[in-house]
Amino acid sequence: MARFAWELRQLRTHAGAPSYRVLAQRAHYAASTLAEATKGSRLPTLDVAMALAEACGGDREEWAARWHAAAARGRAEARHARGTPQPARPAAPRCPYPGPRPFTADDAPYFFGREEPLRRLARLVATGETPGPVLLTGPSGSGRTSLLHAGLLPALGPDWHHLALPASRDPLAELAQAVGALSGEAQPGSLRAEFGHDPGALCRALGGLLRSRPPGTRVLVTVDALDDVFARTVPAAERDAFLAQLAHAAGAGDDRLRVVVALRSGARLPGPWAEGAARLPLEPLGAEEVRRAVLGPAEAAGLTVEPALLDALVTDLAGRPGAPALLAAALHRAWARRTGDVLRLSGHLAAGDAGATVTGGAERVYDAAPPDERRLLRALFLRLTAPGDGADDAPRRVHRDELRGLAPRDDLDRLLGELAAARVVVLDEDTVEPAHPALVTAWPRLRHWLTDDRDGLRTHRRLTGATAHWCASDRHPGALYRGARLAAAQSWARRHPDDLSTRERAFVTASRAAERRRRWAVALLVAVASVLAALAGALALHALLTDHDTTNGRRGGSRTMTGTTSHAAHRAPVRPAPDNTPAGTRQPR
Repeated sequence: MARFAWELRQLRTHAGAPSYRVLAQRAHYAASTLAEATKGSRLPTLDVAMALAEACGGDREEWAARWHAAAARGRAEARHARGTPQPARPAAPRCPYPGPRPFTADDAPYFFGREEPLRRLARLVATGETPGPVLLTGPSGSGRTSLLHAGLLPALGPDWHHLALPASRDPLAELAQAVGALSGEAQPGSLRAEFGHDPGALCRALGGLLRSRPPGTRVLVTVDALDDVFARTVPAAERDAFLAQLAHAAGAGDDRLRVVVALRSGARLPGPWAEGAARLPLEPLGAEEVRRAVLGPAEAAGLTVEPALLDALVTDLAGRPGAPALLAAALHRAWARRTGDVLRLSGHLAAGDAGATVTGGAERVYDAAPPDERRLLRALFLRLTAPGDGADDAPRRVHRDELRGLAPRDDLDRLLGELAAARVVVLDEDTVEPAHPALVTAWPRLRHWLTDDRDGLRTHRRLTGATAHWCASDRHPGALYRGARLAAAQSWARRHPDDLSTRERAFVTASRAAERRRRWAVALLVAVASVLAALAGALALHALLTDHDTTNGRRGGSRTMTGTTSHAAHRAPVRPAPDNTPAGTRQPR
């Protein structure tokens, strides 16, 4: 009964999740009757089941056969129960929310909220619209693994065989083991060696498997967290061989074989993977998707969600990148504190809301870390915070380039992986950000760090921003610090030498060198100006003295000439003026 009800809900989902009011108009049954048919508490009548299936676009004959099979299973279970001397003890109620782990195939009846991407993913896989693999992308905590296992596989149907490959440091061994388990191969070691040197080995192995199965059988290969294959711990030769197997299988043109890989948003893949691949990004859950992710599992399990709790979850988590993981963890705790069959806001708050998942995870990771890692964690958490300046502190997204130099890359990647697994941060290929604002606003330890040196943190944020601008301007000298800003940055760096990233250290070093060159140039300019001023003064004095001597010389010469003339006048005899009168006219004396 529960399985048949789940199949009906899946049919409704694939039909676009029309409301029961709309379905009632199509099926000519009350909306409450149709909703009851999908709960699984009892098997609906054949007429109700057929009316609901046809209203959702299902085939009448197919769904009649499903209904009769469900009825037969119910009768068999009833006969078995009557033949049991002692009635079986009722099983403990199952929580429909998986908590911190992803949804699995067993959780398929409780998987809701991702109907639209599931419909698109199932169409891409079933129809083979693209010749290459299907890339399911999204940040950590976005539900990629859950969508693959609890969504895609049940949606494809029983004719599909699943070859699931988890993230591994030895991907070829995982591939050989999975193929061996699916095909009955007793020696996966020989398969591994074959996968290491023959790119077509996977296609041949799966082709042999398909030939031994009934017609219509198909194989789905899924790889969870493919970006982990690019970790430094995976040798390049093994990584390339693994990718070659998947690329060859995805591009073989065999309609019976499909490859779907999940990886973080923005992951950089080799050229052959990027070409011909279909990308399906997982966007953050919207408000309506959060509602379905809360109410769908509750209805399937016969639970009721208090409206106040639903509103609180929608307000808190709609639009957040890691909302699916936080939602599942918070509801799992709320279920443990339920009142009868009702999940209430009071139980949710008492158990810890979504923010409590983040702050609790952060505290656990910090407590378990050795002292040197605690220093790194402190530096990392402070970088994930934008200190308020007349406003509240806020979470901050950090580019991974900003973290280089804080620790060796392998250590940093491992620590970020631990924080992501604890639902503290959300990881994309290039960025890290808090999974919830509560990390900044409600974690006591981080609040203490923030208030301990708020001015220093603001100085560091300004330094980080200036460094980013300097790098974006191709390290233009005009973007470097100088004067008071450089002095403040140097003072902070001296107190926190281990908290500088590689780029920030380069920026401070370049600013210091530029400041020294600037001071040397100023000093040289002053010295040159002083020399020139002294030289100009000396030249001016020399000119003045020369002019003075020249003037005095002229005056002395003039006086000498005058005196000489006067003296000569006194000593010379007086001679009469010559008489030029004609002789005939000269008068007697």
